[in-house]
Amino acid sequence: MIVKRTKSFTKYDDTDNLKRMKDSDILAEKEKNVPSYSSSVLPKAAAGAAIGAVGLGAANSLRKGFKTGEWGKGLKRGAIGGALIGATLLGASAAKKRSQERKDAEFYNDRLQYAQTQAKRREKIDWRQNMTQREGYSF
Repeated sequence: MIVKRTKSFTKYDDTDNLKRMKDSDILAEKEKNVPSYSSSVLPKAAAGAAIGAVGLGAANSLRKGFKTGEWGKGLKRGAIGGALIGATLLGASAAKKRSQERKDAEFYNDRLQYAQTQAKRREKIDWRQNMTQREGYSF
């Protein structure tokens, strides 16, 4: 019997914590950082180029009988081919992951901004009531 399991964590679970926070905690909460393109995608493309350079360089030198000049040509061809493969496969998967992280961070930041606006409004109302409802207060 096959049992399918579904993910019990939704994008709202992370932001629902805002509903349980106090106003002071909401106002002190920091926005999530959006990952940069160069920190996530470019290293994976470079890794693909390095792997391709070594792999195709070795394959070319084996094919040509370990001649010294052929090893360099193989490395160059391998770097070009590996860069293309690394940029398309590894880079595309990293870009897709980064895009999803960016959407999640923007969703959280939008909800946090709205919660902070409402918390400021409530704090303002509470402060005004505390100041005007005191004994001996006159306009």
